Amino acid sequence: MGAEGAMAGGTLLDVVLAVLAAIGGGGALVLGLAAWLGKVWGDRLAQTRKYAGEIDLDLRKRRIEVYAPLWRATSLLPKWPRDETVTYAQLARLGHELRQWYYEVGGMFLSRTTHDEGYGPLQGAIAAVVEEGRSGPLSPADYEAVRKRCSALRSLLAADLESRRDSPL
Repeated sequence: MGAEGAMAGGTLLDVVLAVLAAIGGGGALVLGLAAWLGKVWGDRLAQTRKYAGEIDLDLRKRRIEVYAPLWRATSLLPKWPRDETVTYAQLARLGHELRQWYYEVGGMFLSRTTHDEGYGPLQGAIAAVVEEGRSGPLSPADYEAVRKRCSALRSLLAADLESRRDSPL
């Protein structure tokens, strides 16, 4: 039994060493695989960020081009000096110009916020004033109601372009 016990003990030791080696080797394999996957995901994340930055820059450049005519169109109703000669007919034309701009030039470049809080409310204000069927120069109340919407739209356009952020200097 002594020889068998020694052999069994040796076999048991061999099995234990084999298991420990397997676990250690498996751990190294898992560790290596985790490191490789970490690198793959890190590279993918860096690439995604790079593409997102390129898309943001391209979108900003395109917005600068297409927002300029919209900005100019809203100058029909300046705050200073107030233009007392603006008529309801001119305001109706502005509504049509904005719609044409939206579908033919730049509506697809508006951010959701600028669309929902700027463009849409401006068109709504114009429609509400024009639907009343008045003619001649705008009343002071109508002028101010639409002018405020024009100003709000311009502020949102500037926010989309980040053109009014404080200088880092």
